[in-house]
Amino acid sequence: MTAPRIIGFDATPLEVAYRSGVSRAVCELLRALAMRDDRWRYVALASRRLRTPLPSGVEGPYGPRLPNRFLWFQLALPRTIARLKPALCHFTNSVAPLADSTPYALTIHDVSLFLHPATQPRKSLFLVRTLMPVVARRARAVVAVSAAARRDIIEVLRVPGDRVHVVANGVAGEFHRMAQNALAETCRKYSLHRPFVLHVGNVEPRKNLERLIRAFMEVRRGGRVEELVLAGQLGWRYRSVLRLIEDERLGGAVRLIGYVPDSELPALYNLARVLAFPSLYEGFGLPILEAMACGTPVITSNRGAMAEQAGDAALLIDPLEVGEITAALERVLGDEALREQLCAAGIGRAAAFSWARSAADMVRIYERIGRSEF
Repeated sequence: MTAPRIIGFDATPLEVAYRSGVSRAVCELLRALAMRDDRWRYVALASRRLRTPLPSGVEGPYGPRLPNRFLWFQLALPRTIARLKPALCHFTNSVAPLADSTPYALTIHDVSLFLHPATQPRKSLFLVRTLMPVVARRARAVVAVSAAARRDIIEVLRVPGDRVHVVANGVAGEFHRMAQNALAETCRKYSLHRPFVLHVGNVEPRKNLERLIRAFMEVRRGGRVEELVLAGQLGWRYRSVLRLIEDERLGGAVRLIGYVPDSELPALYNLARVLAFPSLYEGFGLPILEAMACGTPVITSNRGAMAEQAGDAALLIDPLEVGEITAALERVLGDEALREQLCAAGIGRAAAFSWARSAADMVRIYERIGRSEF
């Protein structure tokens, strides 16, 4: 029997205390990869202590601890890779070391640093945006999480199309319709005693929350009694959202409940009347499919990856038009037949996405790198 071949797997997204889109996607992919019975052996590479336990069968984490992740990638990681001697590496979030010749796959979740720089932190603009095109062109294979992200990578980073491959994210099995009695604890913890519109994601400019709040204000003026619940940690440039809530005296109608652990997200989706996700730009948009899997109607943007994931199972709106967001909210909240239609369509749509399928697609890329086909 052939001995397993080592893959150095970039686990730095699992170092964060509060997991969001990228860190959750990397965690689920690694878990699905580790569950496969194949010839690959996964060794996690990390610059500091992981906040998320590694799946059974994954070794590590390996690598000296450094507080600066960017310096760790460029100065410390090449030495670790030289000692480990993997067959290949998989760098999972747009960054890779320059001083190493090991073949690698590079996942780029989106190119918002280039397309929407005003919505990004200054540190990322200075460091990651400079490095990303270089490491993308050096990669044996660049992995996009959607067809829309693939098009953006090819156009913006000038990577040849035959080197950019789509490995779509999945929907974890925990996301499904739940019985009412299973929702009581989440109701109590977050004081969810009235019907509500839900948004899941960090409070940051790209999520377009100011327009969502203004649309929700119009819905409330029309007589609706639902609350707007914003689930996610405060990211960056969030003060304008807080000011809008304060200036319009919306404290009783718009609630920020902070970071919600992964274990509580399925119940939160099940409790919501609708998920409103009018983001300006996403590489994938996990909340869209997770909400659908839970039987929750979805309103999302009519552009890029969001329209791609939603298909015909959601109401699509122009995220720049407050009036369109308002009209969609009013339709879903006021039309029970439409809600049931979207619920059924969403469950069917979400069923097409699984992490087992994502892992299988990823392994095919590893195999081709291992055979020097890229």
